[in-house]
Amino acid sequence: MSYLSGPMIFAVLLFLAGVGLVSYYAVGYLFRKWDEAQKKRAEQTASQFEEMFIFLHKRFIVALYILLPLVLGSLTYIIAKNIWFTLAALALGVVTPLWLINIMDRRRRKKFVHQLVDGLMIMNSCLKGGLTLVQSFEVLAEEMTAPISQEIALLNREIKVGVPLEEALLRLDNRMPSEEMTLVSSAILVARETGGDLTKVFSRLVETIRDRIKLRELVSTLTLQARLQSIIISMLGPIFFFVVRRINPHHFDVMWEDELGRLLLLIALVLQIIGIILIAIFGRVKI
Repeated sequence: MSYLSGPMIFAVLLFLAGVGLVSYYAVGYLFRKWDEAQKKRAEQTASQFEEMFIFLHKRFIVALYILLPLVLGSLTYIIAKNIWFTLAALALGVVTPLWLINIMDRRRRKKFVHQLVDGLMIMNSCLKGGLTLVQSFEVLAEEMTAPISQEIALLNREIKVGVPLEEALLRLDNRMPSEEMTLVSSAILVARETGGDLTKVFSRLVETIRDRIKLRELVSTLTLQARLQSIIISMLGPIFFFVVRRINPHHFDVMWEDELGRLLLLIALVLQIIGIILIAIFGRVKI
């Protein structure tokens, strides 16, 4: 036994050293991959911000992606002392930057569409005053506020460096995708090819876009109650679960302890998620 104890101890130490080295390099590899993924996401986020003319340093965005989940997770664990709440907070910290970017982008596009009516009226007045289409774009960039002034100023810079007007309009349509902007760019391109009167085209576009905005706002108002009802119905299940758990923590123990009960809880969770998704899909009204 004494003869075997030495080699066995050596083998155990060698095994532990191997595990330690593998763990060290594996952890380092995972951290490098995670850091690369965060940097890639930060670059994509920075480019999205730059499209909205918001210029942030990439290091700040990387720190936001790394620190926000850690801060939310730590605070949740300190307050709630629950691992599931902590994991949910970590997931929330990961998706929050993307969610904020999407909200900012949607608001910016919505404001751009509302500004199109005033912008077309300004361009119509410029064309009636004898200015060219490019000069009308320059006046529009000077007279209007962001975001339409920023986008039109970028359009003017592209035209000045030699980009054809047709291509510059298509780029603007890609940056600010909406049915109204597609309608405006298509009307301008068709009028230039066929020699149509742009003043009449712009007057009709103003009426069309204004009517579409009014119709969209009317539909949003009329469907507000239905959308609120869908949100309330979607939250009834989770609220009921947490309230019951708060009143009686052992109420669902019979479900957790039995295999059939756990299966039923899983089915209920899946059906709840499917119901929320279906309510969100059916609640949309596209115009």
